[in-house]
Amino acid sequence: MFIDNTWPDRIDMNPFLESISPSSEVSFSCRGFTLPAFTFGWHFHPEIELTLIVRGEGKRFVGDDIANFRAGDLCLLGPNLPHTWLSDQPNPTDNSTCESVVIQFLPDCFGDGFFDRPELRAVARLLRHARQGLQFTGPARDAADAAMRQMESLAPLPRMLALLDTLGRLAGSRHAKALSSSHFAPTFAEDDRRRIDEVSRFIFDHADEPLRLEDAADVAHLSASGFSRFFRRATGKSFVRYVNELRVARACRRLSETEDSIAAIAFESGFGNLANFNRRFLEIKQLTPREFRKQFARS
Repeated sequence: MFIDNTWPDRIDMNPFLESISPSSEVSFSCRGFTLPAFTFGWHFHPEIELTLIVRGEGKRFVGDDIANFRAGDLCLLGPNLPHTWLSDQPNPTDNSTCESVVIQFLPDCFGDGFFDRPELRAVARLLRHARQGLQFTGPARDAADAAMRQMESLAPLPRMLALLDTLGRLAGSRHAKALSSSHFAPTFAEDDRRRIDEVSRFIFDHADEPLRLEDAADVAHLSASGFSRFFRRATGKSFVRYVNELRVARACRRLSETEDSIAAIAFESGFGNLANFNRRFLEIKQLTPREFRKQFARS
């Protein structure tokens, strides 16, 4: 079990290439992590990743998707899809930890064409769909949760069989949700990476304040029109949509955990007026804030 006791001084939105080296005795990596908090490590790698959050809560970033996560969150991520999980800032007096189980494997880790076999066609489709990132709920998620908690302690062959069985169950799930948009195409040119690093950090730090496209363009040292094109190309979303999704994600957190009025939450999340908040929330969540709060309370 890997234990990390660090918390970063700042959030870095520059996606970095993570190097994953499983031991010589196995074809893929399966690791459990116990951490004080999930820190913002925006990264990508050629391996497919299956991540289970055992304990912890905060925000999940996958491609251009931003959403809240809690214990039980299970996601399958395709190769080179930028992602990270970010805990809420930990309370210095809180000794609780965050836990996850992470499985990472190359598409050809079991040999060229392995997933092209007739018995694995459903799994091959699953892995193709995972290029956008998939979140699972329902019975398949429950079965994967139980298997993944035990997988690290298994011998190499039973571990391999457990992974294939888990992928097979997920391939048959009717409760898979695509995360990142289909047209998301991350750009990793050095200049673009530097710009999106600075701009994304600026947006994250100021999302609860009035934010103008022109302000973000100044951070990127681009004209407003040039920045608008750049941001959509880099994230797959308009600047306004990206900011609204981040604000709504923060609002969902407050709606689910506090009894604050919807109007107060709207303003605290960065929306200038309640009517606009209600419109944007409905547009992004397909629920009104009041319906979201009631649905969360029932669940």
